[in-house]
Amino acid sequence: MNNIINEIVGGRYYVLELLGEGGTSNVFKAMDIHTKEICALKRYITSDPANNKTLLEGMERELSVLKHCTHPVLPKIYNLIKEQEDFYLVMEYVEGIDLRSYVETNGTLKKREIKNIMEQICSGLYYLHSLEPPVIYRDLKPSNVILTDEQKIKLIDFGIAKRYSRDIVDEIPVGSKGFAAPEQYGINGRSIYNTDIRTDIYTIGTTMYYLKTKKKYDRNKKTWRVHGKLKKIIRKCTEILPDKRYQSCIDVLCDIKSLHIIEK
Repeated sequence: MNNIINEIVGGRYYVLELLGEGGTSNVFKAMDIHTKEICALKRYITSDPANNKTLLEGMERELSVLKHCTHPVLPKIYNLIKEQEDFYLVMEYVEGIDLRSYVETNGTLKKREIKNIMEQICSGLYYLHSLEPPVIYRDLKPSNVILTDEQKIKLIDFGIAKRYSRDIVDEIPVGSKGFAAPEQYGINGRSIYNTDIRTDIYTIGTTMYYLKTKKKYDRNKKTWRVHGKLKKIIRKCTEILPDKRYQSCIDVLCDIKSLHIIEK
């Protein structure tokens, strides 16, 4: 994959540095040479040109989800670029650190920190779920949450988000094991369930568990490492059957707000 640092993309965006690498995309810090503003440039990547159609669909999905959204936890989308064989999204640049890196560096979070972060996440997901049709994020995990110095968060990477339709059963498994809901994987690599807002609620629980334990969630572990009301919230979020979980992010938010921050 060609190095684009110190190059200008789309005749407008001067690439400054690489911010992060993933399986299907790289994210760069760039400057708009017209406005001098800093932005994030997300380049979709593939080793097989035949996958360009799939990558373009993922980019268009991300653009479709975010371009009209105005919630504080959602990044703004500025531009869409196709240059030769590469596809780019120009997005709001957020100064901060993803929660996975933060926990790896600083250790597990205190309850008041978890409370602050998860209140913001629940608010953002409730906003997405309240759209018509609802948007299901499907990829909540610590590495997809940026924490700023002001303790504000941004959700990133909406490449597998979807607009909900009750008539469409998911055909392809998506999400990250240890965080994704069981219905995202189904049986033999094929989903048997139409992922909905309760799928995101499951990932609220697994994300909270990681922030408190530095471990991916495993419901079968006998040693939970989490106690009190926080444990009850995580348990209810991560019920195997969606009907037994919280049915709305507002319900999760109310219980998170009632956590006593004096608990460790």
